[in-house]
Amino acid sequence: MAEKTHDPTPKRLRDARRKGEVVFSADVASTAVFVGVVVAMWLTGATAFDALRELWMHATEGGLLKSPGEGLARLLHHAQAVLLWGMLPVAGVAALAGITGSFAQVGGVAAWQRLSPDVNRLNPAEGLQRIFSTRSLVNLVKMVVKTLLLGALLFVVVRGFLDTALKLGHASPASALDVAARVVLMTFAWAAVIYAVMAAVDYVHQRHEFIKQQRMSIEDLQREYKENEGDPLTSARRKSAHFEQVYASLADRVRMASAVIHSPRVAVALQYLGDKDLPRVVARGENEVAAQIRRTAGEALVPIAFEPSLAERLYDEVPEDRPIPRSLYEPVARLLLWAQGDEPTPPAAGPDPVDD
Repeated sequence: MAEKTHDPTPKRLRDARRKGEVVFSADVASTAVFVGVVVAMWLTGATAFDALRELWMHATEGGLLKSPGEGLARLLHHAQAVLLWGMLPVAGVAALAGITGSFAQVGGVAAWQRLSPDVNRLNPAEGLQRIFSTRSLVNLVKMVVKTLLLGALLFVVVRGFLDTALKLGHASPASALDVAARVVLMTFAWAAVIYAVMAAVDYVHQRHEFIKQQRMSIEDLQREYKENEGDPLTSARRKSAHFEQVYASLADRVRMASAVIHSPRVAVALQYLGDKDLPRVVARGENEVAAQIRRTAGEALVPIAFEPSLAERLYDEVPEDRPIPRSLYEPVARLLLWAQGDEPTPPAAGPDPVDD
């Protein structure tokens, strides 16, 4: 089997994308969810605290304690409303962040093939190979590093707020809650930084593994080229047949021409049918086509004149099967007079005439 050492082509990546094989890091999506939840808790923290305080006051009011049977339904309804309106925004932000984190990596991909059952997933040998693969080992190392970093973060935060926590025994409940909220938010913020760094590392690793999996061999590149461009021999035959058809039509047009004018680069065949018609370009070309025009004109005894300036202007300004513009009437008329034998030598193009 040929060794796959070449980077995947854009077509290979597009085909893989259609099958649902894309660069995707679960850590990026989970980090986006975590950051979204932290931001939502920070923005709605004061409102949530007020709602919980009102629920606590409702649960401990004297009337409820005296006759719990009458106020229990109202308390349960209040608790349900607090939980719903407290959790719904956070859950919505978490869902939106997860969708955004996934969409940012893969875009809009609808690969229904990934939903079809695959018997290879039930193969124990395949399962063991995935468990003891290099990717699993790298994931284990990343998880251990992430755990160690989070443990170190908790140690630093707890140690930094230890003196403050000891002094909270003489503070008011509001001050204690304020300190606790700041500790939680700071811990979550630094945890988000750790998650973001590890997610970036995981994404780079996933991309490296994906490109490695999609690498191609020389045979793969040749097969893709044949699929895109066709077999080289067949393509050469089609190209040869195309040129034969072009040259056959070109020869007929040149034989009907009244004169051919050329430069080292281009050649233009002109046709003039009489006083009631304008000279028109019936064939034009450059390089190899220009050489073919000159050869055909020589074989058909069509007058040929070497006038580089006029030939270049005709080639650049006049499309095929179109009459010449007014600005070229005079030099083309002299050329046609020469072709008909009324002028002894081919006329010089001279300076560019000015439009009327």
